[in-house]
Amino acid sequence: MVTETASGQGALVWSLGSEGDNHLHAFDGDTGAEVFNGGNMALTGLRRFATPVAAKGRIYVAGTDAVYAFTTE
Repeated sequence: MVTETASGQGALVWSLGSEGDNHLHAFDGDTGAEVFNGGNMALTGLRRFATPVAAKGRIYVAGTDAVYAFTTE
């Protein structure tokens, strides 16, 4: 999934480390540099092909038994 930065200066590419590190990741759309790696929050129950969703300033991720929300501001 791709979102625009809050300042409107560039794109962020969001990805899930499902069946891997179980973290939400964000990458700078211009350079590919990782700008967010989920910190200490491992998301349980992520499955292959899961896709984050952006709505009202948050990123939502659905696992098997839980929905996680991250504030992007």
